[in-house]
Amino acid sequence: MEDGTVNKRSLARNSALWFLIAVVVASLVLRTALVRVDRIVRWDEPDYLILGKHLVTGQGYAVSDRAEVHYAPLFPVLTGLLYPITHDMKLNSDIYYVLFGTLALLPFYWLSRRLFGRRVGTVAALLLCFFPPLTSSVLYWGTMIEPLYLFLLFTTFCALWLAWETQTLRAYVVMGGLFGLTYLVKPEALVFFGWFLALMILARLCLRSLRRSGSVLGVLGAVVAFLLIIAPYLWFLYRETGRVLITGKLGVTYVAGEGAVVHDPGLYDRALSRLDSTGEEIIWFSPERFEYDLWEIIRSDPKSFVLRTWRNINTLESLLFVRRVFPFYLLILVGLGIFGHPWDRERFFKELFLAATIPPVLVFLPFHIELRYFSAILPILLLWVAKGIDALSRWLERTLADARPGSRLPARAGLALTVALCGLLVLYFLVLQPSVVADGLAGENPSRRAAGLWLKEHSPSDALVMSRDTEIPFYADRRWAATPNEEYARFIEYVRKRGADYVVVDEREITVIRPQLSLLLQESSPPPELRHVYTAPDSRGKTIVYEVLY
Repeated sequence: MEDGTVNKRSLARNSALWFLIAVVVASLVLRTALVRVDRIVRWDEPDYLILGKHLVTGQGYAVSDRAEVHYAPLFPVLTGLLYPITHDMKLNSDIYYVLFGTLALLPFYWLSRRLFGRRVGTVAALLLCFFPPLTSSVLYWGTMIEPLYLFLLFTTFCALWLAWETQTLRAYVVMGGLFGLTYLVKPEALVFFGWFLALMILARLCLRSLRRSGSVLGVLGAVVAFLLIIAPYLWFLYRETGRVLITGKLGVTYVAGEGAVVHDPGLYDRALSRLDSTGEEIIWFSPERFEYDLWEIIRSDPKSFVLRTWRNINTLESLLFVRRVFPFYLLILVGLGIFGHPWDRERFFKELFLAATIPPVLVFLPFHIELRYFSAILPILLLWVAKGIDALSRWLERTLADARPGSRLPARAGLALTVALCGLLVLYFLVLQPSVVADGLAGENPSRRAAGLWLKEHSPSDALVMSRDTEIPFYADRRWAATPNEEYARFIEYVRKRGADYVVVDEREITVIRPQLSLLLQESSPPPELRHVYTAPDSRGKTIVYEVLY
């Protein structure tokens, strides 16, 4: 009886546990409120969700009638597993946004506290819980895979640090397996894996402890675990393409990215959506996309590669250090967090570990810049901010202690400063949330969803819908094939060859991306091969649905 009372009292006094519970509840409340906003599934997200639905309904790992080799499978698998229960793929995406966005706080808190103490861990977790770029902004990035990715990545970082500390085979194997799971969300996790293995081996060599620490066996265990996890997906890629690939979109994405770099969406679309040499498929689904050898492209014109990378560095700076992402004045706290305390050997390895998480993210610099590509940097920056707040508060404690020896005020003053600075930042993040949501909603096209829902009600269940992307067929719940970026004669020939029942275009697509198809904006007098059946307007233009005539 007495032991039970003691356990209950110790549980009640476990402030760390109650803090985690409070943070989890706050995150669940905030994220649940955010997903209640009427957002539209768009860009890459419908591809992931269609893949998940097709997997569990026996239609294979495909968005159209072509096997999908561009998107890693873990997020589609997880969302698909909920489909027999919910029958709503958007709801499944929202559920995992709330779930994994909240769960990501736990490894982040553990790692922050393990490295730099309880106060830093507490502040860092609070900041991350309410940070707009990783809460409200995620809803409008067009993928929704980031919460799962960051949860797995920071769980992997925890295992990585434990492997460094303990040097046990089990820790290395767990770390390798977690990196494998992270790769199955975003293939760039392979870069993290190779980078950190190399750093750990180098560090042990410098410490002259590689052999006696068991690192060699641990590294081999990590590699085996990693390969075992990713092997089924690599086999799938090989079976479908006849090539050994880590992802099916590396070269073609680089080529298409030039359009994003120079802000020419038409150039981007032509790189992906023009017909291949056979005229049978767009480049995105054609075997010819593998003819883009990234290393050969760079080697043939290194100057253009360097200039493009430099331009992207400038773009990243202007995208990252802004009021709604990471205000530049927070870099003062980042500097304090890194250099506010002297470094001993232990501190050196901890700071090196944090800094080492950044270079693998920078592999995106030669491609094109979107904030979601660099999302893994943001929690690290927040951790340095938390350390900066801690350094400032401890400076105040020591200063007041020297000024008033024996007083209890200094400790309370330092804590008060920590609470005040953390509270101000949390309040700032909360105030930003509505404007971030408003900006996200303003960038959407409700008419595209309306067109998809109209097709769901007015087209046969086996109808084939052709459009530039998958947003419309996702809402229509119909089969899909991509329209090509070609002149109208070749465009309509391809549409009829694929046996399409409906073609859908929107105003921005025709006026900005594919102006050669401008006759499709005249729904009152369409080409003879098409019959206008529906138009949905919104503030950004209109979306037009045509029935294909044979």
